[in-house]
Amino acid sequence: MPVNKKLLALILSKYHYKLLFSFLICIALPLIIMGSAFYGIAHKIAGDSILNSVILADDQLNVRINNRINQVKNVADSMRYDMYSLIRKMRNNTKDFSVLANVRDNISLLKSTFNLYHIDIFIDDKNIAASEGLYFHSLKELGKSGIDDITKIDSEWIYKRNYTLPYVLNNKRISQDVAACVRILNNQATGDTEYAYMVLLRGSEFSKMLTDTFESLKLKGYISDKYGTIIAHTDQNLTGLKLKDEDLSFILNQSKNIQENGNVYYNTVKLSNGWYQVTEIPKDYIYKRIYIILKTFILIMFISIPIILMIIFLISGNLTKRISKLSSAMENFKLGNKGADLQISLTTAKNPNYFDEIDKLGVTFLNMQSSINKNMHSILELTLSEEKLKYRLLQSQINPHFLYNILGTIKTCQSIGKIDVANHMISNLTQFYRMSLRKSGEKIKIKDELEIARLYLEMEQLCRKDKLSWEINTEDGIENYLICKFTLQPFLENSILHGYSAENQIIHIVITVSYGDDEVIITIEDNGCGIPKEKLEQIRYKLVNHVVDYNKHFGICNVNKRISGADFGNGVVLIESEEKKGTCITIKYAQMEENV
Repeated sequence: MPVNKKLLALILSKYHYKLLFSFLICIALPLIIMGSAFYGIAHKIAGDSILNSVILADDQLNVRINNRINQVKNVADSMRYDMYSLIRKMRNNTKDFSVLANVRDNISLLKSTFNLYHIDIFIDDKNIAASEGLYFHSLKELGKSGIDDITKIDSEWIYKRNYTLPYVLNNKRISQDVAACVRILNNQATGDTEYAYMVLLRGSEFSKMLTDTFESLKLKGYISDKYGTIIAHTDQNLTGLKLKDEDLSFILNQSKNIQENGNVYYNTVKLSNGWYQVTEIPKDYIYKRIYIILKTFILIMFISIPIILMIIFLISGNLTKRISKLSSAMENFKLGNKGADLQISLTTAKNPNYFDEIDKLGVTFLNMQSSINKNMHSILELTLSEEKLKYRLLQSQINPHFLYNILGTIKTCQSIGKIDVANHMISNLTQFYRMSLRKSGEKIKIKDELEIARLYLEMEQLCRKDKLSWEINTEDGIENYLICKFTLQPFLENSILHGYSAENQIIHIVITVSYGDDEVIITIEDNGCGIPKEKLEQIRYKLVNHVVDYNKHFGICNVNKRISGADFGNGVVLIESEEKKGTCITIKYAQMEENV
């Protein structure tokens, strides 16, 4: 997820990327759609073409098999006359061997002419031909040969595994899988079988036909009867096996020649003898054959996409070049880079009639930049003057605030008869203001600020006698650094005015000035009554947000506002206080030295 967000941020970060991304979308989507359509159409056409070529080969095979089947059927049918002559003659004249010889010669001729495996004839054992043992056998031998069921079958074609020829022809008793065209004559009156004969073909003959057709195509095919027995197969190890019930059901219930089942197409044709010729065409076979088409398509895409991307990149780069320069110039100008110069490549060198929107925007910005630059200096001067006036206003507001408090104290001393104390305070106040006014700058040395603080503390001590004490601690050399004038007095005033309580009648203040990391750290600690928690939170909020409240906490808020500026060290004021235990003020600001 973070990777997607980063990628999205990168795309949206520049106009060039947005435009490039838009171009890619506009090109990629039609390309993908067209590519998909082309692939689908090519796949369909190629697939159908390959499938049709396989079906054509299958149809040719089907014709060959049917021709062979019909040929055998014709042979079987042509033997009916010979059987009729044989039975009729042999029943009436047991010595008519000439008929038997003629029939045997005819059968031998048919066998050799049509390349048959054999012809087996089963007749009544009373017929002298039943003992012939070459082509003729007794009906009783049907059981011995395991084919007694042929008299009960409802089909004229059967398949027998491991069929053995008579001993005269096969003294080694080698068996053979055979397909046989059967003819049977039953007596209509008694129902007894008068004769039966089989025209035999080698089962391997059909398997060879399948192999010859599909070996080069690397496909599988087989022939099955309606009971699911495999008569022939391209893999001869599967001949004679039974199909699964679901496979047999699929063949028997197939509504059309080509049927899809899973990842295989089945082309099923019913042969003229009732058997089924099935050809399996895996979808992988089709996919492999269309690989060349796909390879060509991918090669075209591989070549064209980089070219398209390069053209898009060049066009988008040319379109966004001036926008990037204009954006960069605006950004630099916004950041206050007065030296930023905009170099805009206009469409034409001189003729404004051919300026596009970007050119016009650039010209407008150049005019605006020139106008703003002319006024920038005066605006900055006015801003600096305004800031100085604000600072002086704050400073002028704190001096009267302090003066009012001291004058109030002097008046109090006069009212209670402490004239000498009041006179001493007036003398100190005179010295205090003489020193403050003599230091007319906004920043003074720390030693002068500490002297102002000492004069103030002495004036307060005159009113409170032994109830106020203090100490000032400084590290060597730190007194020569600068500080914003009139920083310490408001905090000292607060410590004195709000530090006394019924439980705490004596206030002791410790001022410490020390070094920090490139900064000055001043702490003002007292042992007064502390600040309540709610009030402390209010003061901290005003300090953090640089709020100057003229009704509450004006002195410390004023100091915090003044020293927080860059010209006064980016100072901060921190307050820690606990009720009945005292308060600690920490002032931190960057070290400032007097310019020589």
